[in-house]
Amino acid sequence: MRTAERLELSKMRRLRVVPMCVVMVAAIVALTATHLGSESARAGFADPAAQPWEQLLLNYVMAAAMTSPVLVAVLAGRQVDIEHQGQGWTLARVAGLGPGRVCRAKATVLGTLLVLVVLVQTVLLVGAGLLAGIEVAFPLGLWVRYALALALADLALLCVHLWLSARIDNQLVGVGVGLLGAFYAVFSLLTPPAVAYVLPWGYYAAISPVATGDGGRLVEATPVYSLLVLFLTVVVVLFVLACRRFDRAEGGPA
Repeated sequence: MRTAERLELSKMRRLRVVPMCVVMVAAIVALTATHLGSESARAGFADPAAQPWEQLLLNYVMAAAMTSPVLVAVLAGRQVDIEHQGQGWTLARVAGLGPGRVCRAKATVLGTLLVLVVLVQTVLLVGAGLLAGIEVAFPLGLWVRYALALALADLALLCVHLWLSARIDNQLVGVGVGLLGAFYAVFSLLTPPAVAYVLPWGYYAAISPVATGDGGRLVEATPVYSLLVLFLTVVVVLFVLACRRFDRAEGGPA
């Protein structure tokens, strides 16, 4: 497994996956923190009633819902497409690495990268708020809970998209599913919470720790984290079973 992971890291460098993630992190930070330069936002930096940190977090939730499903789909598709195009499945099997083991290695490597992406963009956004001059006490608990939940949602969807990319040669299908998932995630932000749990991509909306209450004031929301953990557990178990089936199949994944 260590050998398979090292090979995936080598492929990742060749495919320039990290620069792609850097661009996406910059896009999320820009989308989220743009309002910090407005006069109306700056006027509330010292006023707890203006909820500057909660507003920044809500913007983060919306930006992540728009971009994270696409990022996960693109990363999975790009890392798997090289196997379809270059007879990688066959070469890996000759080297003693079944397609299922290769997929598990991809999940480990890409999953670690996605967790780092969430960590970096969260820290950058907090830093942007501090540099902009927000003086209100920082709600650490809200931000930590959201960052952890976002990382879990990314990992669950990564397993889904890796399976989809391995089964279907045309990676435009996976990217298209990611785009539709992003639309659904954003749509779920405007619907009752129960709607967000209908499809996996709705979890990007369901994990929001803040919501708009009466009078437009932001209130603390309580996502059903047990459902997120259950969803991740089920997806991981199904992904492992699918990988074992890939290993037993002749040729590539089937």
